Amino acid sequence: MKHALLLLLIALPAMAAESWSDAYNRGVDLVRAGKYQVGAQALQHAVEQAPQENATARVRDQIFTYTPHFWLGIARLNLGDPDGALREWKISEDQGVVQNTVYYAQLRDLTARANAQKQRRAEGAAVPSKQEANAAIGRAISAQVDAVTAGGDHSDTYHAAQRKLSEAKETNANAGIEVRTYKRAAEIADEARAMFVQAAEDAKKQRAARPVKPPPVVRPKVPPGDIVVPFDDVPQPKAPAPVPVPAPVTQTAAPPQPAPKAEVKKPEPQPEMASEDFVNAQLAIQAYRRRLMAMKLSVADAQRIERELKPGSDAKTIRRVVDEVAAKERELDARKPPAVAVAPSEPAVDPMHAQLESAYRAFAAGDLASSDRELTQLIATKENAEAYLLRGCERYTQAMLSRHGDPLLISAAADMQSALRLNQALRLDAAAWSPKLVAFFEKVKGQ
Repeated sequence: MKHALLLLLIALPAMAAESWSDAYNRGVDLVRAGKYQVGAQALQHAVEQAPQENATARVRDQIFTYTPHFWLGIARLNLGDPDGALREWKISEDQGVVQNTVYYAQLRDLTARANAQKQRRAEGAAVPSKQEANAAIGRAISAQVDAVTAGGDHSDTYHAAQRKLSEAKETNANAGIEVRTYKRAAEIADEARAMFVQAAEDAKKQRAARPVKPPPVVRPKVPPGDIVVPFDDVPQPKAPAPVPVPAPVTQTAAPPQPAPKAEVKKPEPQPEMASEDFVNAQLAIQAYRRRLMAMKLSVADAQRIERELKPGSDAKTIRRVVDEVAAKERELDARKPPAVAVAPSEPAVDPMHAQLESAYRAFAAGDLASSDRELTQLIATKENAEAYLLRGCERYTQAMLSRHGDPLLISAAADMQSALRLNQALRLDAAAWSPKLVAFFEKVKGQ
């Protein structure tokens, strides 16, 4: 220890006695040799004695280019200090000497390297906060799925939580490398999750308090693969057909009764992150269940497959479920007697029904803009009471989510009036739609 201290005391006077030109030349040689730490010390010593760079520095009879800040910046960069390197290069540029040297072209590349190093460091520092924000958004989406499953997706709390979740996603997407912004996104997502949980709890309480419904009236069998849009209405008496084809939005029984849960089931609204494959798998299971019931077979197999398909299932699980349902459908086809085959004269699937189904699926998944666009195209092709009614419901929902929803409410009422003009027997099932929406429709109907 005493020996090291003695060497330091000897070296300090020697360094102090070194001229700025000798320190500069020694520092440049050390940096070129890759000895950045001692090179930086020598260059700093030169800067302390002669801080101004000079293109024609003179020592005795020797003239040379003196750019200590440029070389000190290179040493700082290689020592892992990009901020220090950028500061030295800024001083060098401000002093106006390096621009007239061969070093200036290198300075552009070195500055880019320093900025890239800073960017990587900032991104690395933001990774934990970004991961936490993504996890918080994932938890909020899971809570949203639970709220939808519990039937709480018609409440004001649910819609407020949806807006919070959208805000969290947007904040997270625009955070870049800002740690504070990622933390803010996580906080907003946690608020959305708490609201979704509250919406689910409220829905469960309301369901427990509901009176027991009377036994439902069995509706006509729905062809496999079709979706019945939940418009609980009675067909007009002037529309009998020689060969009855079950319409997706009408019923033959009077007075109208609530549809049985197994026969007519509103496609469960999916969270915003649900994939198209997940929705299609759910629809395939529902069609398989209805077919089993129509053939008076046990639906236990369909219930088992439905339990295997959960929100958040990966693509492999979804594919396996779809393949299993398809195999079960083929087994049912094999059990059909040949006489049940569809006659050649039987009409094909109504393309308007397919469009209406697609629009309802978009509405149920929360994609209101796509639903509105598809319904408008359908109505422009041919007026349809169910299309007008569904568009009225969609625009009412948009109005409830908007701060300035009065024009949308007027448009929703106009669509519902057009639907009633085409079919006075239309009505909305209170078990499938929001009570506020049903009350709005009844008000329009009574005008």
